[in-house]
Amino acid sequence: MAASTKQTKADRWESVGPYGSAATVECLPGAGGGSLVLVSSPATVGGFWSEDSGKIWQAIEPPTRYPVGTCLVGNHANPQQWWLSTTSLPGAHESGIYRTDDKGAHWERLGVDLPKDEQFQSISAHAKGEVLVAVTASGDTYVSRDGGDVWKTEDLTGGRAVFRLAFLGDDLIFQPSQEGGLYAVRDAAGEPQRAVPLDFLKAGQFLFSWDGAGHTIGAVVLGSGGGLVISRDAGKKWAAPRKDLYGGTVVVSSSQGGDQILHQSSALTHLDSGKGSFQKVKRPGDKVAGFCPLPKGGWLAADGVRGLFTTKDWKTFNRVGVPACSVTALAVAEEAVLAATETGLFRTPTPVAGPDWEAPGGLFTSGNHIVDLDVWADNPSLVWRTRRINLHCTAERSFDAGRTWQQHGSWPDAIFAVHIHPQDPDRVMHSFGHLQDGQEVLGVRTTNDGGNSWAEHDHGRFYLDLAADPDNPDGVWMASYTNGLYYSGDFGSSWETRTTDEANAVLVAGSRLLIGGDAIRYSDDGGTTFHAARIEGCDGPLRVVAFAQHDGVLFAATASIWYPGNPPVVTGGQGVLRSRDNGKTWHDASGDLPLRDVRALAVDPDQSCLYAGLHGGSVHRLAL
Repeated sequence: MAASTKQTKADRWESVGPYGSAATVECLPGAGGGSLVLVSSPATVGGFWSEDSGKIWQAIEPPTRYPVGTCLVGNHANPQQWWLSTTSLPGAHESGIYRTDDKGAHWERLGVDLPKDEQFQSISAHAKGEVLVAVTASGDTYVSRDGGDVWKTEDLTGGRAVFRLAFLGDDLIFQPSQEGGLYAVRDAAGEPQRAVPLDFLKAGQFLFSWDGAGHTIGAVVLGSGGGLVISRDAGKKWAAPRKDLYGGTVVVSSSQGGDQILHQSSALTHLDSGKGSFQKVKRPGDKVAGFCPLPKGGWLAADGVRGLFTTKDWKTFNRVGVPACSVTALAVAEEAVLAATETGLFRTPTPVAGPDWEAPGGLFTSGNHIVDLDVWADNPSLVWRTRRINLHCTAERSFDAGRTWQQHGSWPDAIFAVHIHPQDPDRVMHSFGHLQDGQEVLGVRTTNDGGNSWAEHDHGRFYLDLAADPDNPDGVWMASYTNGLYYSGDFGSSWETRTTDEANAVLVAGSRLLIGGDAIRYSDDGGTTFHAARIEGCDGPLRVVAFAQHDGVLFAATASIWYPGNPPVVTGGQGVLRSRDNGKTWHDASGDLPLRDVRALAVDPDQSCLYAGLHGGSVHRLAL
């Protein structure tokens, strides 16, 4: 069960970016001829919504405390009503479907009984919002014909497992998991007919990509005579293939002005804006994941990495959101804030002026996870980071506060925290883990020459956080989750156990040593004995994952954590905690923070503010 703390509005947090990825975008009819925009992101459970075309975004508080895969859809007949399907998480919650009637302020779990170990992977809604079809991971379909109150299994597909489906008017179009092509279930929203194959593939051709909305299907067909084929009547009749639009992907969107088709290949993008002819256009990033026309003109286009853009002409674009990055580490370098995310590094000058941060080195949907950052205190322009790139990891250094980076080592394993020696920036340590001859090797690597050579020290455990000992320049405190807290007096060559209490984060605050895990503990005798701090208003389990300090005040970040086991470890994020007595007692400092899953903290003493990095909520700032 998720823990909770007593919330207060006294602390005012400000969303400062960076803009993050958008997986889906849906424009629902709004009041006064406007629109309500729903956006889902790979990084967040609930999603975001806006009623001013993305100028202001509201984070959707998820119905499940721990972040898991979800699918969000809206009701075009009642834009305040949405549905959300969630996958399961062992020990926390089963897969389910939720409904909100007030734009995410409250969620109701709907009564859908799934077989053991089954879970939902997607949900689709008819435009009028009464008929819903949810698809399980095994491809079965569950149907509700009253807006979600009652659910039944219906074999709409003739026994075929569903890979993907979409409502087109009252018809349901689906792609089977085990067969090529597409099928249609006519009048699926009323009296469903037998599923029939759609006749658009010729001998030797196969379906590569498709999408559907309104009454239009666009399908990319490969093989002899292939290209982009289009049906304007839900698959009953098909136009001749557009051979000039061969390969690539297609996205279809619908509005009151008609159905629109976007075709994109590696080099070119073409748009049919509902007039029946394609025009060459630009796109805002590498690939448009979805788009929708706005009622008052223009479009919203979602890029899978760079976020959401508005455009009037598909030539110039304005990035408008969403603040949906998952921040894994934060640092304040020389007049800049650095945010480490799962798609790359974001950077912006201080004071932060807005959410449109730069991304030095580029962003990638996978294989570009910035894990940790450390800034050298004597020269804040010097920064080290650890990065996971697909199946290997790197250690990298910047001399210009994160503008450019140089690689100083690459390994086929996982690396975690990074630490710079307080007196010598060429001496660096990072924690790592890999398999060698079928055995785990876990510990730290160190360099004395700026990363030209590295020494490996097998400690038998991995470390999530590293902190300098102010009394010994070669001393390092090493937090190792359930293994506890360890100390090395010789910069990682050897180690000794200080406590087996859980330690995800470690902080030295004057003469006091603090560790964060399933509690906050402090020691006044160099780690010989630890005492549990008092956390006001906390009535359940928590996981502290980061600390920060400013002018004698301490802060702690709490995160949603899930670790497999029997039983598994599950906690819900509780936001940011604050201590004014050097860590003995802690109080809630979350205020109006929209999401409570906080993964990173950093203080900018020059601007006198605290930055908090959220999972799926980017960075928020609190004036100190």
